[in-house]
Amino acid sequence: MEVKDNIIYFDNDNEFYEYAVVPQLVTIPYTSRDGSERYYTDFNFSTEYNDAVNNNMIFMIKDENSQICKRGRVSYRTITKDVSNLEPWFDDEDD
Repeated sequence: MEVKDNIIYFDNDNEFYEYAVVPQLVTIPYTSRDGSERYYTDFNFSTEYNDAVNNNMIFMIKDENSQICKRGRVSYRTITKDVSNLEPWFDDEDD
């Protein structure tokens, strides 16, 4: 991971995933229309990811085959969530 200006660069999907996703399911109660208590399962984004999104940081994954960039989503088990502030990476700088 590399931070430059307001962009956070990741080498690949795995590096972004480890940064953004808390690998633990949480059970969340809710009240259904009929008044009964029900539950659904979800996962959370990491505090670091949420803070970066709130600070308008941009995420770029430096892998032309990135599935996260292609789909704009991350998954944990059977749950999928959209990724905020994700932009495509194009290597137009001379390193």
